[in-house]
Amino acid sequence: MKRRDGLAAAASAAAAKLGGAFGAALAASQARAQAAQAPQGTESGDGARRPAGTMKALGEERYQIGRIVVDKRAGSFVVPGRVHKKNVPLEYLATAPRGMKEYESLFELDAIGTEFNLACILVGLDADPNLAWRELRMTRKVSGPRVTIDVAWSEGDRRRRMSAAQALLNPEAGVAPAAVEWVYIGSPSSQAMGRFAADDTGTLVGFVSDANCIIEAAVPIGIGAYGSVRGDAVLPAVGTPIEFFVAAARPVK
Repeated sequence: MKRRDGLAAAASAAAAKLGGAFGAALAASQARAQAAQAPQGTESGDGARRPAGTMKALGEERYQIGRIVVDKRAGSFVVPGRVHKKNVPLEYLATAPRGMKEYESLFELDAIGTEFNLACILVGLDADPNLAWRELRMTRKVSGPRVTIDVAWSEGDRRRRMSAAQALLNPEAGVAPAAVEWVYIGSPSSQAMGRFAADDTGTLVGFVSDANCIIEAAVPIGIGAYGSVRGDAVLPAVGTPIEFFVAAARPVK
C-alpha cells in the first residue's frame, strides 16, 4: 500500500506542478483507475482493451503506468508497441493506437498521451517554460531536455536493438542518424486547448515540430521534402512487436 501511495503522490505532484490541461487529464486518469473503470484506453495487437491510467508500484523505484514500465532510478521507461508503417511518407516516430496521425507513424505504442507524459515526468523531464510553441514550426531548433530513444525486437533467437533515428531514417532522407537529437516538450499546445492535446491527437513522438507531441526532434526532419522519410529497410514486417525505450539523457561532464 505504501508503494502504491508513493506513486499516487508522485502523480499528484506532477499534476500540481504542471496544472492546466495535463493536470486535468492526469486527475481524470487517476479517478478512472481508482474507480476501476476504463472508458478510454489503448488497444494491443490482439485487440484486447487496456485500461487508461492504471498505476502500480513494482518496487525499487519501478512503476507501471498502463503498459509502460518506468525505472525512476535509471531515468528510463519502456513501452510495448509494434511496427506500424513502412515505406510510406512518415512524419511521426510513434503514435497511440487510432491516433489522428497513425497513417504516417513508424511505430504504434500501447499508451495514450497522459500515460506517456507521466512516464516522462517521473524520469525527471521538465519542459522548457520559455518554449514558444505557437511558433514551433518556424523554430530552427526546439529547446527542451534531451532524451535518447531506442527500439528493440526479436528475430527468431536473435534480439536486435538500435537507436530510433537509425530505425526511422532511410538513405534517401539525407540525415545521419547520429545527428538526430530528441527533446521533451510535453505537448505544449495543451495550454490553449483546455485539455491534454496528445490524448486527442495520439501524437507521442514526432519530427516535424508538432506542438501536440510529447517528444520532438530538436531539428525537424524532412520539412520541405515530404515523403523522403520512410523508415529503414532493416526494420521487421509491419505488425512485429517492438519495445520502445526512452531515457533522460545524462549531462555531458
